[in-house]
Amino acid sequence: MRADRLISMIMLLQTRGRMSARELAAELEVSERTVCRDVEALSADGIPIYCEPGRDGGLALLDSYRTSLTGLSAGEARALFMLSIPACLDELGVAGHLRSALLKLAASLPATRRGDDQRVRQCFYLDSTWWHEGQDALPHLRAIYQSLWEDRRLQVSNAIGELGLRLDQAVDPYGLVAKAGVWHLVYAQLGRLGVKRVSDLLDAIPLESRFERPAGFDLVASWTDWCARREARASGFPFPCGCRRHCWNASRVRSAAGLAPP
Repeated sequence: MRADRLISMIMLLQTRGRMSARELAAELEVSERTVCRDVEALSADGIPIYCEPGRDGGLALLDSYRTSLTGLSAGEARALFMLSIPACLDELGVAGHLRSALLKLAASLPATRRGDDQRVRQCFYLDSTWWHEGQDALPHLRAIYQSLWEDRRLQVSNAIGELGLRLDQAVDPYGLVAKAGVWHLVYAQLGRLGVKRVSDLLDAIPLESRFERPAGFDLVASWTDWCARREARASGFPFPCGCRRHCWNASRVRSAAGLAPP
């Protein structure tokens, strides 16, 4: 157990860079005292881990240090091979990269375990789509993905209302979320967060200007909060003005525009 934890600590520091003892303790689900003891053990074994004091300090590995640890347990390998290629990754154009990574993983395993990937795929399949769910047209998804990765602003267009009025907005794309196979764009405009269904967009044009993502932004937390507020609006409670019909219609209009609830 401790050996696995020490390997996990090295991998965390190698992939994320400097981390505080508190952050490591939270990731490894141990106490900060245990983290300190593990750091001493790694240092004694020659791992070049060091500590920087101060507010912005923490634990880190020397920049020149890289490990090629590939000692996966049988359970870890099985869990990775359960990752079937979901359709949403194919829509983004990255399914081939994941498929290639899994092939490299299989090739690195001992000969006695190289058939595990095929066996797992015959035992488990994860289907992220819902019954009778149609396939949305997503001509703008890859442009959004590229802009998001490069921190470029986007001009997005969508129709509002029964008259099909077109709304053009310049937004900062913060993230893409696939919920049950349906893609949503999480964005900011004038400092306010919003969400748009990608299949509803008439156009998405990457702009030359760049934006700076807020340091404290958390995609999972923001999405979870938006979903909770959306569920509350759909249930019909509460009604800020006391008028059920007015508040329901107002919520629908604001949702179509990708705005936060009133």
